[in-house]
Amino acid sequence: MKPKFKKLSNETENATFVLVDAEKFPESRRMADVSNLPTFAAFEKGQFVKQVQTNKFESLKDLVDEVAAN
Repeated sequence: MKPKFKKLSNETENATFVLVDAEKFPESRRMADVSNLPTFAAFEKGQFVKQVQTNKFESLKDLVDEVAAN
């Protein structure tokens, strides 16, 4: 999923993508529910907006499209 995540980040101009390894940065787990990996979370102005837990690229793309449209 990482290559698709990077590709999507290059194609989305009005969003910043950050890849965080919750194993290396356990404090990041407080920012979103990471009970099921992989978890993708969206934030706006530092506030949690929405998340999706999936291995399917289409679900990740839907999240990005929805958040980037706002």
